[in-house]
Amino acid sequence: MSFRRLLRIVLSLGILALLWMRVGREWQFHSPLWVAGSLTLSLILLLVVVFEVLGMQNRWRKQRDQVPKKPLGLDI
Repeated sequence: MSFRRLLRIVLSLGILALLWMRVGREWQFHSPLWVAGSLTLSLILLLVVVFEVLGMQNRWRKQRDQVPKKPLGLDI
């Protein structure tokens, strides 16, 4: 797994956790639009995490299924 992909996943989950800690603390003081925006941002961040994890699995599967172009030094 690449460092950038792991960093994206960790940062997305961190922002999501901070957002929902704030929403849980102050949800009664904010307008419904603020809560709707928080839900939208949460959905986007969750989709980022899901696509990153699925992309990581597809890449691993593709690497495993590839056949070497010149196996065992047979470069004729």
